[in-house]
Amino acid sequence: MVDCNPSKYLMEAKLQLGKDAEGILVNPTKYRRVIGCLRYLTHTRPDISYAVGMVSRYMKQSTTLQQQTVKHILHYVKGTMSYEIQYKRGQGAEELVGFTNSDMKSTGGMAFYLNGNLITW
Repeated sequence: MVDCNPSKYLMEAKLQLGKDAEGILVNPTKYRRVIGCLRYLTHTRPDISYAVGMVSRYMKQSTTLQQQTVKHILHYVKGTMSYEIQYKRGQGAEELVGFTNSDMKSTGGMAFYLNGNLITW
């Protein structure tokens, strides 16, 4: 995958990944290894968290459909290598700012910044 074509898009719109009962099974060890690496990468690349979570659901029995989706994620990672989270030193007093969904009943979406630096999402 080192020489793969980069992609600007993480996933196809409205992609349906369900169980592919008739699909060809792939090597589960290799699939799990790549998923493990992608899950580790989500610590510094939160933009891929949702897609990696979706393909992680099929680690027990993965087919070529899920493997193609994983390859597309790798194409996206190659095309966005310059994306990064930057942490800058604070000036003066520390400031913690948090954002969450507006209904205040659940915390399905949230982001917290310390001195302008994203620390949790």
